[in-house]
Amino acid sequence: MSPPSRLVLMDMDGGVDDLMALALLLTIPDVEVIGVLVTPADCYLEPALSATRKLLALRQRTEIPVAGSQVRGQNPFPALFRKDAFIVDLLPALNDRDWEEPPLASEEGSAFLIRRLQEAPRPVTLLVTGPLTHLAEALAQEPGLAYAVEELLWMGGALDVPGNVDPLLEPGHDGTAEWNAYWDPPAVQKVLRSSIPIRMFPLDVTEKVPVTPDLVRRLARQRHYPLSDLAAQAYATVAWSGYCMWDVLTTAWLARPELFTFEDMEIEVELEGRSQGRIRRRPGGRRVQVATRVDVERFYAFVLEAWAR
Repeated sequence: MSPPSRLVLMDMDGGVDDLMALALLLTIPDVEVIGVLVTPADCYLEPALSATRKLLALRQRTEIPVAGSQVRGQNPFPALFRKDAFIVDLLPALNDRDWEEPPLASEEGSAFLIRRLQEAPRPVTLLVTGPLTHLAEALAQEPGLAYAVEELLWMGGALDVPGNVDPLLEPGHDGTAEWNAYWDPPAVQKVLRSSIPIRMFPLDVTEKVPVTPDLVRRLARQRHYPLSDLAAQAYATVAWSGYCMWDVLTTAWLARPELFTFEDMEIEVELEGRSQGRIRRRPGGRRVQVATRVDVERFYAFVLEAWAR
């Protein structure tokens, strides 16, 4: 008798790599996706929701419920970053036919998250490739909800590398924070104070897998596969900019955990000051599993194979 599928609920913020992470998630065997929640952080909500629904329709997964949110973070992403959802929503790979798209859920934000967790037949893996705001809100409303979460996989933080919050765009910041944490530092603190097991994928490891022109060319050569075509088009829009496969790498752990090395760390988040949103080691802090290394070549090979189906 085969083991039950891992139940996964994804909370993303609709950027290029978030949507490509969903495209990878939908290819992973023994994973049952029970919902997708879109946070309006590194995106504008409407095009991100539209692209998400078109992607699910492309994969003929219209049974997966989708929800949006009006939640706002403490430090909004720059408008320049958020525009990418408009680009992905208009890519030819998502618009070459009229799709029957999954409907939007009646609830939004944390209410959707709470209902999906409460209705799940067993604990759920939360895959969060954006800020932790919805989870923090859900735990504030339903503290016992932590027992419904098997594990949190979070793309966030920067420990021994510089952050990606640019002081030129965020005057007064020292550049040590990563954006998913900086958007809502109190939410990070609330989740760290919960009992949920946390597996964190910081910039230390996710920036080891950049989106390169060579990767785009390799995807283009197999573009007769729909997901390779979509990924080639999407990543071609950002391959020039130092973009990385932050969220795709985080998602890949669900399929290929043997590619990763983790370190047990005690951490905390800075709530204010010039380092607001920075996640640092602190003895006596919250104990989490932090990804520190990945087999880069095998990761790229896995992604190319996954999108060639």
